Amino acid sequence: MSHINDYEYENELSIDPKLLCAICLNPFTEPKITSCEHIFCDYCIKLWYKSKTTCPLCRQPTKKKHLKSVKNSTMLNTLNRLHVQCLLCEQTGIERKDFDDHIDNECLKVIVSCSNRDTKCLWRGKREDLARHRMTCLHKSSSLGFIHHHNKEKKLQSNIINSDRLKIENLINQYPMNSEITLRNQQITDADISYVVQYAIIDKQCKVLDLGNNQIISHGIIQLADSLRNNKTLKMLSLHQNSLSQKSIQYLADRLALNKSNLKWLDLESTDLNNHGAEYLATMLKTNQSITGLWLSNNKIGCRGVKMLASALISSNTTLKYLDLENNQRINDSCLDYFVNMMKENRSLKTIDLSHCQLSITSKAKLRSVAHTKQDFRLVL
Repeated sequence: MSHINDYEYENELSIDPKLLCAICLNPFTEPKITSCEHIFCDYCIKLWYKSKTTCPLCRQPTKKKHLKSVKNSTMLNTLNRLHVQCLLCEQTGIERKDFDDHIDNECLKVIVSCSNRDTKCLWRGKREDLARHRMTCLHKSSSLGFIHHHNKEKKLQSNIINSDRLKIENLINQYPMNSEITLRNQQITDADISYVVQYAIIDKQCKVLDLGNNQIISHGIIQLADSLRNNKTLKMLSLHQNSLSQKSIQYLADRLALNKSNLKWLDLESTDLNNHGAEYLATMLKTNQSITGLWLSNNKIGCRGVKMLASALISSNTTLKYLDLENNQRINDSCLDYFVNMMKENRSLKTIDLSHCQLSITSKAKLRSVAHTKQDFRLVL
């Protein structure tokens, strides 16, 4: 359930105009693209088509049946990451993708019903008062009526889940045992990952699993991380272009730190990974002995994250060979000494990609001079 009327955007003036719907003038919600390639909110454009047959911008003839969902992952991820403020409890700093969860599970000012409403409890009040009410509620939730209603809802949910399960099962069944399974651009969500784990990792024992450009955010990553324990077949896991939560990155790093899998390559390109995420991965690298390739490009890693990664690679890690930090725009000249020390002291790294970062010509020259002193080493600038 969407709660778009319960929040407002923070720092609205800083939002890229290209992300704004020309009808409502707000950032796109469930964006749809017309046959003339203009983008609008799903609700806005469908409301428009109730009385018009032309595009709101260029006035070309268009039809509702020709609308398509926007697939541009960069745009969708940017929209998901916009910060909003809850108008009910006034909490700030909530990413838009997390707002429904905030309302449904966290916001203390939301009006909720007693869980015993199906057995005639009429209480409604703020979530912050629910626990106190439950202590005195005289209605029980074990009546036959409640059970019947619950079973009906459960059956409906089961039908939806089975449809998703069959889709994923059919996709994976196309691949042979011990192969590279590609599930990118399949709109896979956290709720689907249990099937991916069962069919791809356990049943097919895949060597490579590409889950790029999907909608995996939190508990799906936790399930993937748990599946790696004692797994001896999966060599590469790609999660690029999924907007991962920091908690899920921490959980994945913690599991890999236990050193109980044979995973060699981990792709976290374009996953909203910041300095905190880099710190979790640095901690993992101190004990992990299987990871040889780490892709962290197109993220938000800055000097503090570089410092933690460099420290781990100098003091502890002896297995990482490839480190990709391309296009982390917060990496600048203040990171230079950390890179220099890492390149001088680490003996396992063979390639570091720092292209399209904010390093000056002088810093690049210094890094190249250090790279030239190393044998079989490649520095990408």
